[in-house]
Amino acid sequence: KIATLLAYEKKLIFIALVAIIINSGMTLIGPLLVGYTVDNYVLKQNYRGVLIFSGILLVVYLIALFAANKQTRTMGVVGQRTLFRLRNSVFTKLQELPVAFFNQNKTGDLISRINNDTDKLNQFFSRSLMQFTASAFTIIGAGIFIIAINWRLGLAALAPALFLIIFTKLISNWIKKINLRSLRAVGSLSSEIQEGLENFKVILAFNRRDFFRKKFELVNRQNYKAAITEGLGNNIFMPIYDFASNLAQLIVLVYGIYLISQGNLQIGLLVSFILYIARFYDPLRQFASFWSSLQIALAGWERISEITNMESNMMI
Repeated sequence: KIATLLAYEKKLIFIALVAIIINSGMTLIGPLLVGYTVDNYVLKQNYRGVLIFSGILLVVYLIALFAANKQTRTMGVVGQRTLFRLRNSVFTKLQELPVAFFNQNKTGDLISRINNDTDKLNQFFSRSLMQFTASAFTIIGAGIFIIAINWRLGLAALAPALFLIIFTKLISNWIKKINLRSLRAVGSLSSEIQEGLENFKVILAFNRRDFFRKKFELVNRQNYKAAITEGLGNNIFMPIYDFASNLAQLIVLVYGIYLISQGNLQIGLLVSFILYIARFYDPLRQFASFWSSLQIALAGWERISEITNMESNMMI
């Protein structure tokens, strides 16, 4: 259902996808060139060759930089256009709903859905979606190079990634639930503020400021607790992914040195291998951020779709 929102942006998404492929390709070529330079020029003290390949690497990384910039700018436009259409769609739908709906839902919460919840989707489209796609290309490519260089060392290095997959699968549903709870708490807080300000003259006339103050404090405390839980949940992935990355590098270093001592691996290939491990696990760390953003976007979409999926019995 979320993908339908991007149906109008096929051309820009295609451009962003091409930029991603170029960026990932250039990123994956780099470590191989470094390893080749070490074995064929650095160890043989051929500094002219080192300078030549340094220049080649510079060109490769400049191409990657240009592609990454194009990708970011393109998806920024896609995100804002999607946000524009989504807000129009939600507001138009609200105008089609019967009065009974507005009697059952607070205005502040509806405002929060149009402003806050739709913005969560915009952040996902403009940043996280293409970041995930780029990370997926890089992870797959780096994994192929890792296995191709030395499959035994590669399997040992990729073992921590299996733990990450299981961990992410187990915890994802909980992350979505706490983000949904947080968005609802923000909506309730917005409703309380809107109600208090809208009826301020009545509150003063009946001297009920203490009552509304206590109501706001209760809702604000609930929002605070939900935000704390959301923050802890959304940031739980990063340290776990960091640990897995460090563990993989340690495995590669220890096992790689052993293979070199046995004559089964060259120093340059070990250097390339360590760089490919970084290319594999760094995107995984970005994937941790993406996964949290996805759960937030899904929670926001659930609240928005509660409105867009409604059927109106009003005559248009």
